[in-house]
Amino acid sequence: MTSTTGRVGELRHGILSVFDAFAQSVALLSLALGVAFASSAAAAYTGATVPLAYLIAGVGSLCLGSVIIRFTRRMASAGGLYTYIARGLDPRTGFLGGWLYGGGFAVGISFVLVIGAFFLSIFFDAHTGIHLGWFACFWILLALLAVISFLDIRISTRLQLILAVVGVAALLLMAVVILAKGGDSGVSLQPFNPSRATSTNFLFLAVVLAFTGFIGFEAAAVLGEEAADPLRAIPRAILTAVVVALVYYVFVTWAMSVGYGVGNAGKWAQDPAAVDTLATLYVGNWLSVIIDLSVAASGFIAALAGVNLTARTLFAMGREGGLPQAFAWTHPRFRTPWVGIATSLVITLLLGVLLAHRHSFGPITYFVFMATTATIGILVTYILVAVSGIVYFSRHREGGAYNVFLDLLVPLGAIAICGYTLWKTLHPTPAYHHPITWAPWLGLAWLALGVAVAAWLHATRPERVDTFGSILGASE
Repeated sequence: MTSTTGRVGELRHGILSVFDAFAQSVALLSLALGVAFASSAAAAYTGATVPLAYLIAGVGSLCLGSVIIRFTRRMASAGGLYTYIARGLDPRTGFLGGWLYGGGFAVGISFVLVIGAFFLSIFFDAHTGIHLGWFACFWILLALLAVISFLDIRISTRLQLILAVVGVAALLLMAVVILAKGGDSGVSLQPFNPSRATSTNFLFLAVVLAFTGFIGFEAAAVLGEEAADPLRAIPRAILTAVVVALVYYVFVTWAMSVGYGVGNAGKWAQDPAAVDTLATLYVGNWLSVIIDLSVAASGFIAALAGVNLTARTLFAMGREGGLPQAFAWTHPRFRTPWVGIATSLVITLLLGVLLAHRHSFGPITYFVFMATTATIGILVTYILVAVSGIVYFSRHREGGAYNVFLDLLVPLGAIAICGYTLWKTLHPTPAYHHPITWAPWLGLAWLALGVAVAAWLHATRPERVDTFGSILGASE
């Protein structure tokens, strides 16, 4: 076991339970927001077979999750994927993974907070008569984010868990009632029939969209140094999060398909407030009120989880010399990585004010723009960690025997779905409208800059690069 020295630079060890770790992962998944925002877009691609798309995407996520979980059973670190890549491949590639992963989620905080503010303004306008624009709501949520994220990490995780459970419960209630009432024309398994999809190509475009709904399930990994018994708690939290997300997405979208009617998927695709429509129709307006507020809360807790993840990734990289050492400073009382937290909040503020608030953007366009930018770096990181799994576990056998399925085929499955999603994110650039056309190029520019910085560090400070990924909170 290796740890940092000195009180400044230490996170608070052993204070988080498996429930806290699970909360970090499930919050970043933003399950209520995911269904409310993405299901209609998925229906526009594949019609009634949206749940099939989520099922396929979920299986791909389990492949990726298997690789990450095996790493978390071997080592615990605030660096998460940055550390796994450094150990599985080499320190320089680990730096690139941390650069892309930390950068992706650093900007990701802003777009989930913006969209959360957008839904909060809709909630106030529709249900209270209070007319607050989304930008005013953004400032309110940002202030709350700033206060909570600097405090004891347990305040964050427990708030995340409570709000996530409320949102998921509200949408599950809607789904159960829809199925109990038989939906529009009877309960059917046709939404899982591939022949009902618009086409195989459009089905897999929907899979790409659905897979992005699973991004962040591994977020608990960065709490490895703060969790009690991390080599057991973190793997359990991540596995539970991805399974819960898979079951939730498939079940709720199946119910929504039944609710509209298998033959009426066009109505679903054209309804920007599908969950409100179905909740009001099958349960009552009161449930749509709860769901609207839960969707806004889902964006907020995703932003909070994003700050936790980004700050700890920056903390680990700063501690090992990949970034300025100030990122390794921790709050003297709360032991939170306050420099990384402050950096994340400043980035969120600047992006919200300078981009999202611009007339050419607005919350929806900004969400798509920045989600596209961030997804590129995160997907490349996922591919790198899957490749790391192939290399690392071929050298460090579990139980002594090489397992072709776990050691090779499962990581290849993760690489395949991440690679396909990345390709589809980049390939249809001409179909985007301005300013979204710039998003893929911005993501690729961040990748190129990371490669350049990694090469520069390797050339000028090779002894420092050799330490990347070396510090663990616990190891097997």
